[in-house]
Amino acid sequence: MESQYIIEMLNIRKEFPGIVANDDITLQLRRGEIHALLGENGAGKSTLMNILIGLYQPTEGKIFLNGKEVRIESPSQAVKLGIGMVHQEFSLIPGFTATENILLNREPKKSNVVSEIFGDRLNTLDYKQMNERSAEAIKKMGVHIDQHMVISDMPVGHKQFTEIARELSKDNLKLLILDEPTAVLTEKEAAALLDSIRSMAARGISVIFITHRLQEILSVCDKVVIMRDGVVVKDTPASETDVSEITRCMVGRS
Repeated sequence: MESQYIIEMLNIRKEFPGIVANDDITLQLRRGEIHALLGENGAGKSTLMNILIGLYQPTEGKIFLNGKEVRIESPSQAVKLGIGMVHQEFSLIPGFTATENILLNREPKKSNVVSEIFGDRLNTLDYKQMNERSAEAIKKMGVHIDQHMVISDMPVGHKQFTEIARELSKDNLKLLILDEPTAVLTEKEAAALLDSIRSMAARGISVIFITHRLQEILSVCDKVVIMRDGVVVKDTPASETDVSEITRCMVGRS
């Protein structure tokens, strides 16, 4: 029987020398759900997400994808499984265009006279197909950016959208983790991104949304998961909480 959850992290524990960063954490997402993952700095959010994308291995616990247990041993394996993450720090190449960054290391290529004689490694980039694929990813995002603009010339917000479009260009994307995606955005850009997140969910992509802008959570998320000191202290539908309760749970006091 197919699992109702696209991703399950069950009883996850992560120990580092002298510290328990995550303790008995369970996180379950259905297809197309948007979960807020909240907590103060040091609450254990980043450690948990780094386990999910294969940067760390859990000390204890299991991860299931579509009901099948998986061991995610590297970020490249996470990508193959359909898990993507947009980090707070940009990982774009400044001298490349948006299109070149969106399809970096996944560029479509075409043969030529030389490669037909000496082999595939001399194939050239298929810029027509690159432009089509990056335009499709930008269209999925629902926010317009100039795909031909060099990253170093872009406004900060458009750099963030380029990072997200890169993940959306991956055909098998099942889960997208967004780490403080609106921190560098203007109010108008943030509103556009929230609309984009809703459209991702409508297409069946699950989203884990890490943010400190708490009002955004209530307008876009289905569920709120709050961490403090390495454990989950609250896991609730977004419709059943408010900003004051979220804040109290995050800091442990009124």
